[in-house]
Amino acid sequence: MRHENDHARDRDHNGEDQPVFIRQRYGTRWVYNHRNPVGLALIMIVPIVAIGALLLMTRGAGR
Repeated sequence: MRHENDHARDRDHNGEDQPVFIRQRYGTRWVYNHRNPVGLALIMIVPIVAIGALLLMTRGAGR
């Protein structure tokens, strides 16, 4: 049985692309799939946007 977070392949056994979101191995949370190009882009973009939003809020630019 192959786990969803197994790093053995970039594609599943049918040769299809990986989904953007996958379930965490232990738990019910959904996480970005780093093996999908869109998921990898989201992993890189979301923290940058969040930090930028926090910086704008601390400087009062949101008024």
